[in-house]
Amino acid sequence: MENRKRTPPSTSNSVHINSEKATSTKVGSEFGTEKQTTKTQHPPPSFAESEFQQIQRVQLTKSRRSLLKWSNVPSRYLNLSNSWEFAGWGSTYYMELESSDIDHYSEELEKRSLIGKWRATSIAGNDLIASVLYSIGPCVVQSGKYAPISMLLVALLMYPMKRIITEVATAMPLNGGTYNALLNSTTKSTAAIAACLSILDYLATCVVSASTASAYLAAEVDLPSKLSPFLLTIIILIAFSLICLLGLKESSSLTLSIFTLHSVTMFAVMIASFVMWGKGGSQTLIDNWTLVPDPPGSTPVIMVLKGVCIGLLGVTGFESAENYIEDLKPGTFPKVMNNMFGFLLALNAPMTLLVTVLVPVPVVMANAANVVSVLGEYAAGGASWLRIWIMVDAVIVLCAGVLTGLIGAIGLVQRMASDGILPKFFLIRNRITGSYQYIILVFLVLSITLFAIVGGDTTSLSGVFAVAFLGSLSTFAVANIMIKYKRGRLPRKSKESLLTDVLTLTALLASLIGNVIIDPEIAKYFVIYFIIVLLVVLAMLKRCWLWKLSYWLYDQMNLFHRFPLFSEKVEKFIQGHIKQIRKRPIVFFLKTDEPHVMNKAIQYIKKNEDAGCIKFIHFYQNLDSIPEDLEANHRILDAIYPKIQIDLIFVLEEFTPATVDAVSRQLDITKAQMFMACPGTNFEYSFGDFGGVRIIML
Repeated sequence: MENRKRTPPSTSNSVHINSEKATSTKVGSEFGTEKQTTKTQHPPPSFAESEFQQIQRVQLTKSRRSLLKWSNVPSRYLNLSNSWEFAGWGSTYYMELESSDIDHYSEELEKRSLIGKWRATSIAGNDLIASVLYSIGPCVVQSGKYAPISMLLVALLMYPMKRIITEVATAMPLNGGTYNALLNSTTKSTAAIAACLSILDYLATCVVSASTASAYLAAEVDLPSKLSPFLLTIIILIAFSLICLLGLKESSSLTLSIFTLHSVTMFAVMIASFVMWGKGGSQTLIDNWTLVPDPPGSTPVIMVLKGVCIGLLGVTGFESAENYIEDLKPGTFPKVMNNMFGFLLALNAPMTLLVTVLVPVPVVMANAANVVSVLGEYAAGGASWLRIWIMVDAVIVLCAGVLTGLIGAIGLVQRMASDGILPKFFLIRNRITGSYQYIILVFLVLSITLFAIVGGDTTSLSGVFAVAFLGSLSTFAVANIMIKYKRGRLPRKSKESLLTDVLTLTALLASLIGNVIIDPEIAKYFVIYFIIVLLVVLAMLKRCWLWKLSYWLYDQMNLFHRFPLFSEKVEKFIQGHIKQIRKRPIVFFLKTDEPHVMNKAIQYIKKNEDAGCIKFIHFYQNLDSIPEDLEANHRILDAIYPKIQIDLIFVLEEFTPATVDAVSRQLDITKAQMFMACPGTNFEYSFGDFGGVRIIML
């Protein structure tokens, strides 16, 4: 590496800490490296000791006097400079937090409006109970008369899944679902892959909800000849994108109203169906079991398993509650998951049973897209009043599902952009409405494109949706396994065994594979979209590496270096982009002076973040509590990593959510760029109280 400037530490403006840590003198804002000595009686030093002390003084004088440092390590660049790789020497200083800064955290906490279990249940529950409208038909298509058994098995599978999600969410109570869980237990790349699955899940949620709403509306209303269900779906997607652009967000009151309406509707359908079953008997059910033959080459077990694979589409929304866990009242999340499981158990399997009791299976297969409306007609004895009621309810609740998917996608993409994974332009808000306009517009284009690619085929859409949803749901089991292994000290409300995690993950992956086997075409559509989203995300995640690769490739092009002015402009252009990416500092809250802990934090940041500056922050109560070798080890590591500027900051405060918040605002560093070690079981604060600070080591 070429010559590098080093600013010598100040000796006249410093706070000195003596070797006995008995006294301190505060003169300025920096901690010096010299140590005071106390007057004690010692025997005269030997010749070897005196010689060693002279060596120390010479070395210290040389290091303080030198402004340039030379490295004999050869450069990989033959024609271009590598001096830009040196990040500068780190500093050691003291930062004082004002009382008003610390109190700001409590003031903001008091202003927050938290929601209770029923309003929280309604937000994710709208997706869950609406999914029965589009999951029963495809399930009956695959499993025929065995569909109720398949739906019951799906509900039973969700019991351990409920406990797994609760464990993950209460261990890491942060918005963002599995993206945040994996971000705090694995690498950033792994979390980005999980985020891609979640994005596709939201995407498919919007498209399937809109297309199913169109199917229910087209089945009951004579639409104009030019207004086909295909076009109506696109209109619904555009309409709700415009609602988001206008800045109108889904409120808990609105979702609770829609949730109540749909619950009452489904309850009315079930009551009417039971009454009709009592009046008409079980002849239709008997005919379905005796007269409808199984497909050639199929067995009851295979048909039940196929139904389970498709029936898992009926639990969408089950994973959504963690996306807003920070907005829930304390202790509410486990109750929300219990409510979700209760509605799933009481609705999906019984409703599927009533379909096979009252409606012939061939009729169900012919009307798979709007089978609940058909059930309503049979339950009402051929009258249309219940069918129309179901149609109106379906359109409302499915459109709410479109809005929920959009809002979920906006929140996830916003968080990924804040973390530097996606482009910063996604964070640009509309000047008038304050909405994230570019996120909404890009998501709308992707939704319409997906719908156009599959030609509006509801079955293919359901398959893509199922794969994306099952992939996203599986990441919860993966996240729970990783949390057990890497973050086992984190307290949580419930705890599942490792065997349960593995078995549940196996069942979900088997269902995902089963959906692909049932319709191989959906794999093609899913893979295309997944690869596109993944490439965009990975390109942004590795953009610093891509710029460095471009710099090296340009260095190898000897022809261009014959033109010095042009070569210098290109060189500065690429260097500017690399420096721009690396200028964001990273904070690590350091408790110990153990060099391997400090080095492990640096290694994680080097691997996962494009940062040219790391700030170690140590909170202390008095000088005696400061680890003895903290400053010395910091200086060593600062010299070991010339491409990273490593600062050491001392803060005379306790390590609390309020002081972390004050540090974040004073340094103007987001909490997403602040890291800490995993707290233990005796830690008095919840990990979620720190508002996004990441855990990067055990």
